[in-house]
Amino acid sequence: MENKNNSKGRLSRRKFLGSTATIAAFSMVPLNYSCRNTPVAETAAGTKPNSDFGGVQIGAITYSWRSMPGGVENIIKYCKETDINIHIVKFSPARWSDEEIDYAFKAAKTMGAKGVSEEIGEEAVKKLGPIAEKHGMYAVFHNHMQFATEGFSYDPFLGVSPAVMMNFDAGHFFGSTGIHPNTIIEKYHDRIFSVHLKDKTGPNTDPANTNQVWGQGEVPITDVLLLIKKNKWPIHCDIELEYDVKPWSDAVKEVKTCVEYARQILI
Repeated sequence: MENKNNSKGRLSRRKFLGSTATIAAFSMVPLNYSCRNTPVAETAAGTKPNSDFGGVQIGAITYSWRSMPGGVENIIKYCKETDINIHIVKFSPARWSDEEIDYAFKAAKTMGAKGVSEEIGEEAVKKLGPIAEKHGMYAVFHNHMQFATEGFSYDPFLGVSPAVMMNFDAGHFFGSTGIHPNTIIEKYHDRIFSVHLKDKTGPNTDPANTNQVWGQGEVPITDVLLLIKKNKWPIHCDIELEYDVKPWSDAVKEVKTCVEYARQILI
């Protein structure tokens, strides 16, 4: 869910801050999940709820709620159910002007985020990395199935700027390569800002590289979470709900189920 530029590739500040896509592209920490999955109203007078389990911060991205009724008001409501605390804003601004990118980082910082996210690519990294560095923030890049391409590596991208960080999608990585995600996390843990968690089949399963309910696929989610916990790496682990939601449930409920799944592994 990304911002749509106008016909000239430019976006006014008013449209920029007011667009639904801006609200819907947050990556955030659902602090209203206590260890007992207690609603905020029940914990208001007591301990502040959070989703830090065993030292690992579990979060969610608002793309997970794409099947829910849209609009800024609804997105904010879903965010409130997970107590909005933003660490990444996905504006995907690589094709914007330098002035607009500069404003994107200022806006993200105002929201409390530590970085602006974009899809990985040579042009995007070279453009956003230095601007992020100027703002004392991160340019955080998300992968899809690039690792399945022979010769693909993070190294050239990371060499552009120390402000370049990775939003490593463990699900896309495993689903397209069949390789254990921990091989990448162990090697680049100091340059991975966040991990997208999902469950999928691998490339050699029929159907291949297909989203599954958590626990029914082949992505080694447990291994990923326990590796990060063991090493106390400050990597955000964000739920990206991509499997089909059944008619008797909804995306908000399913995200809560995924949080509980992670909690059971980490506690």
